[in-house]
Amino acid sequence: MKAHLLFPDRDYDARLPAPPQWPDVAQDLEVQTLLAAMAQDDPFLLDVSAHVLMAACGTADAEVVAHRQGALRDVLDHPEQIRALYALVVEAIDSRKKHLFGLGLFGRYPSFNLRGAVELLQTFVQFLQRLRQQADALAGSFRSAAFSTLFASLQRDISDAYFDTVQSHLETLRFRHGVLLTAGLGAGNAARDYVLHADATERPGWLARLLHKAPPEFTFRLPDRDEAGAQALSELVDRGLNDVANAMAQATDHVLSFFELLRAELGFYVACLNLYQRLAALGVGLCLPAFERSGSWRLSAEELVDPTLALTLQRAPVGNSVQADGKTLVAVTGANQGGKSTFLRSVGVAQLMLHAGMFVAAPSYSGELASGVFTHYKREEDAAMQGGKLDEELARMRDLAAGLRPGALFLSNESFASTNEREGSELLLQVVDALRQRAIKVVLVTHLFDAARRMGAEEGGKALMLRAERRDDGSRSFRLVAGAALQTSFGADLYAQVFGA
Repeated sequence: MKAHLLFPDRDYDARLPAPPQWPDVAQDLEVQTLLAAMAQDDPFLLDVSAHVLMAACGTADAEVVAHRQGALRDVLDHPEQIRALYALVVEAIDSRKKHLFGLGLFGRYPSFNLRGAVELLQTFVQFLQRLRQQADALAGSFRSAAFSTLFASLQRDISDAYFDTVQSHLETLRFRHGVLLTAGLGAGNAARDYVLHADATERPGWLARLLHKAPPEFTFRLPDRDEAGAQALSELVDRGLNDVANAMAQATDHVLSFFELLRAELGFYVACLNLYQRLAALGVGLCLPAFERSGSWRLSAEELVDPTLALTLQRAPVGNSVQADGKTLVAVTGANQGGKSTFLRSVGVAQLMLHAGMFVAAPSYSGELASGVFTHYKREEDAAMQGGKLDEELARMRDLAAGLRPGALFLSNESFASTNEREGSELLLQVVDALRQRAIKVVLVTHLFDAARRMGAEEGGKALMLRAERRDDGSRSFRLVAGAALQTSFGADLYAQVFGA
């Protein structure tokens, strides 16, 4: 049985390594705030959500994104049913704990291992029956390929005939009437080639046994206090049961692995549901984004907000609309504390959520799938003083260049602002030109006026210049408007705000 809720053709694999740029991306985009809202203090949901978003930092597959969006529509339409389904799977996995004591204490005895495995599998069968009942009840109301395939698989693979067969085998493996073994004789009359036989026939009644003449047999009975004989007999039984006990352990592991995989894949959608309900309660507009292939240069949004800021403020922040279709560069300049970095973060988080197959924090959003998401943000001074800030920025840029591929999204926040205007502008322009020549989309925030001026003067219409709006009274609207860079960032406004006019 396969879940296939996250991928249409393969299972979720939590062992995949993180992309090299993930630590910086997670830090710069404040992903931990998003993950905390998704997990809601559940460590398992936190791990699953972090792993899926981590993988979204790399390349995205259009078929996978569409598969998850379809499943997420079903989840948002049936939140209570999804939570109930997830709770059932968690209960099934937790039921294993009550069987671990006996297995741990007698783990070297096949007879005890077999008994514990039979009891555990019997418990799992009960949960499979409940899971099948859930599938029967929900199959008609879920439309996505992901959930339709899951429910159809459950109905097909764990049918009534399956349960009858499993129950029959489990009853046989209880060996209520003793264990029947045969063995051959080897060198020195040592027993070998043990074979365990299943007594599939019904036991006759007492009258039939009385009238029936049994074939001759050799019987040996142990004396009541023959401890050595009892131990020897127990060892013979264990040898005969060893292969069966191992097979039963593998069977229980197989069913357990299915429950664990289903828990992980359902868990991601439960985490998405947690985040959706939390953001919706704050008044944040949400949608499942439209997307196109990498290289289409698609980026347009209405009232896009940064969900991490909404979660921090506990209210919906000011959103920004942007029309950057066909643009290979979006450069943001303008007043200090005007919402530039927040906008940049909103674009990066939206790209991650798009890659993960999630909704985005905008009433309408359309983007392209990227070959990876990369960030280059300014950092605080190195406490160890092993190098200057510019050296550190250049070193990080060198490391990023090794992983950047055509179709990637590169987010830059105040890159190369640690040096003078002339040198920083030249560095920024050369980096941006090199990236765009490799078909890498760049979205950046900068205070380097010379660099921004030359970007705005570019011919061909491939660059979109945005500026943080400043009202006439010096206050900030936190909205971005199309416009060329100004020579001032209005730092005097902040001085007046702190120290008075």
